[in-house]
Amino acid sequence: MKKILCDDKQKFMYCMFNETEKEKLLEAMSQVLFEYEFVKESYFEAVVEREKHFPTGLPTKGISVAIPHTDCVHVKKEGFLVGVLNQPISFEIMASTQEYVEVELVFMLAIKDSKKQVVMLQRLIALCQDEENLQLLKSGENVAEIEKLLQTVN
Repeated sequence: MKKILCDDKQKFMYCMFNETEKEKLLEAMSQVLFEYEFVKESYFEAVVEREKHFPTGLPTKGISVAIPHTDCVHVKKEGFLVGVLNQPISFEIMASTQEYVEVELVFMLAIKDSKKQVVMLQRLIALCQDEENLQLLKSGENVAEIEKLLQTVN
């Protein structure tokens, strides 16, 4: 894992990941959120379990994404982690049965207030519908633009 960006208000982080398996990736991302005190130790297992029943893969234009998250009881403070994958990882498509997408960007959410979950998801999905946004995030080249874009989510 290579940390690239952590905003001043500790609302989001942006990191690169080398993992090649979904569960290992979810564990690594959960660990980052735990180390920065966004989530409790129980978060990782809860995310894995939720992903089994409510998959989060989204086949967006150009670069596919996943938005794993879990119940607010596993969260200490609100925020999210953007994971840029060096190699795509297969995620089951949201609201599907056995359909998969090769994901290159993962937005792991830590949502403390369940009422804010819908709003944050709507903002993220809007961001993900613009292929230029996804290309910007995937490239990791313009940190100032990435930070500006991510501040619109939270």
